[in-house]
Amino acid sequence: MVNMESFVYRWPPSTARSVLSTVGLSPKISTVPVERFAALRGHKLEYYHYEESFRNEEAPDRVWKLDQSCKVTEVFPYNYGKKDGWNPMAEKTHSMCWCFTVSWSKKQTDNTHVLQIGFEREVDAIAWHDTIKGMVDRLVEAGGLNSSMLKKVNREYTPQGTPRLEQDGDEEVGTWYAIKHINGVRVFMESEDDALRAKEESARMISCVMRGDPQTVFDSVWNFESYSHVKSNLSFLKVVKKVDEHRRVLHVQFPYRGMLRHVMPTRVVLVEATWRQDCDGTFVILFSNHHQVAQYAKAQGGLVPAKMNAAVTIAPLKPDFRLKNNYSHECLMTVVMRFEPGGWFETGSIPRIIISADSFFLQSMVDWFISIRERTEQERFVSKPLRLAVTSVAVEETAGYKAAELVKRVTSTAISTLALSQRPKAGDDSDSAVGRRESFVEPSDSEGLNSRLDPKYWSSASADGLKVRGKKYLEDRAKIPAEDPMFDLHRVDLFEFPHPTEHVAPSMDYVKTNPDKFFYIVQLMVPGPPHYSVVAAFEPKDEEASLKADSPFARLMRQFVDGTDEERNELFKLIPGIVEGSWLVQKAVGNTPAILGKKIRIAYHRGSNYVELDFDIASSAMAANIVRLVSGATKTVVVDMAFLNEGHSEEELPEQLIGILRLKKLNLGMAQRIHMKSD
Repeated sequence: MVNMESFVYRWPPSTARSVLSTVGLSPKISTVPVERFAALRGHKLEYYHYEESFRNEEAPDRVWKLDQSCKVTEVFPYNYGKKDGWNPMAEKTHSMCWCFTVSWSKKQTDNTHVLQIGFEREVDAIAWHDTIKGMVDRLVEAGGLNSSMLKKVNREYTPQGTPRLEQDGDEEVGTWYAIKHINGVRVFMESEDDALRAKEESARMISCVMRGDPQTVFDSVWNFESYSHVKSNLSFLKVVKKVDEHRRVLHVQFPYRGMLRHVMPTRVVLVEATWRQDCDGTFVILFSNHHQVAQYAKAQGGLVPAKMNAAVTIAPLKPDFRLKNNYSHECLMTVVMRFEPGGWFETGSIPRIIISADSFFLQSMVDWFISIRERTEQERFVSKPLRLAVTSVAVEETAGYKAAELVKRVTSTAISTLALSQRPKAGDDSDSAVGRRESFVEPSDSEGLNSRLDPKYWSSASADGLKVRGKKYLEDRAKIPAEDPMFDLHRVDLFEFPHPTEHVAPSMDYVKTNPDKFFYIVQLMVPGPPHYSVVAAFEPKDEEASLKADSPFARLMRQFVDGTDEERNELFKLIPGIVEGSWLVQKAVGNTPAILGKKIRIAYHRGSNYVELDFDIASSAMAANIVRLVSGATKTVVVDMAFLNEGHSEEELPEQLIGILRLKKLNLGMAQRIHMKSD
């Protein structure tokens, strides 16, 4: 029986990429698709070169067998371009299609793990996606696997939502490719396809075991003042401002290390560094680009402003591998960094074809990483020979590596140029361009606020994989799987205000037109400028059960709705989760439940038919740093936020979710620009 049949796009392996893939420099996927006729028969996905072959019941040209290990990503837009013939001056044809990928734990047809399937229409992509995903789910159920465990596995993503693939003896680690090995440290590169899809510079990653406990390694990393005396022709770091114990503003210089180092201006970045420690003992340090880097570079003179975003994690050993209880004698330190050299080296520019951004920052990044490792090693000994600073050991690259890098940059620059060409230009009549030119408008008293944000950017989500406190949590500390939320997501709006604006509920149209309904409204106030606000409204599925019943959930809700701000801060809890997003974003956000009122300022407003929570993200340096990292990549991120009240006694347990908000690759350019009349 045939479940689905239609024409699809396929990205076949290309000869050039196959050569590069053998040395771990590129995935074996072409950027220009070919059209094939596809049919899904049960758990077999068949491809034919021609529809007639399928109608004549001939043998398929390719067959992929779905199994329990398959992972299916969400549908995403994909831009591609091609030229007619081999003339390099020929005009490109720009096209866009809708895709999703299916991945296997073992290599399939064409010796690959991942199959990307494309369609001209989004509705066709969604239909095929849902059918294939349903087939995989049925295979899992038939095989007797725990469905909740499967969904937990399917939520583990590497950058841009590509499922994690683990194999022995393969240079590919998920969507990261090993490109160098320097002094015992391996350097990985993010998949070019993932980076270009996000229109970002591909990231670099270093990960290595440190023979020291996490606290010692963290102290060595965070002690930036010890680097201030280090200045050489290679790199320079200094602390511009020590805001508090959790926050620093850093000046870092990155000289060019290639043959043109005597004429190439040095790059400077101004970054804000913040840190936190998660409940599992992992230290997370975030570096986000400071918005005043251009003015700062101009004031310094002779320096070109660059952009840098990075994350450092220092993870302890699992309990089973520790020599002593509650003490990890080793830790795993991982650094992921995305660097944009600026100047003439914007993504897609001609100089980027010849010169890699790696020539500015990669060696300095490796040197710094190795110096941390060596400092940690020397701390174990009675006598230390010297005080280690940032090393200046340059590593020669082979001619083959340089040639391969040049080929890779030529192809990737062509693709990224296409991606940049899709951005709205001056005079463009696209919706996003028009939205940015609109001035701030005042809302109508009669109609109320409604940004009409496309529902494709937001939805509720399943509670699968989430855990909350059980009935006997205070005794056994056991958490239980969360049940479905008690509130439905009514609507999500996206606004841009001239300045931070609180208490928007009275102006919302649904509050005005539904005086008999109760709304739980959450406003996420993004630090600006520009000052964006995401306003999500929830309504109870059953108002009696949610607000008036004699149940743990209803009692907590009444206490929250009618309580004081201090009581609300003790109750309100958020469980975040990145469904799709880069490693940087995942580590920045984390997934640890948090009593948010203890970390940032929350303004509460109670009306006759609503309660509003305004999250002042700018009030916390760590939260603002996280949002800066995430907001720069909102078009590639899918994030879940589960809201609940924390139970502190057996009468208030078990916990139950209020609601779940999912933001799906949100385009901030779609925000409605509003000037409140009270402003």
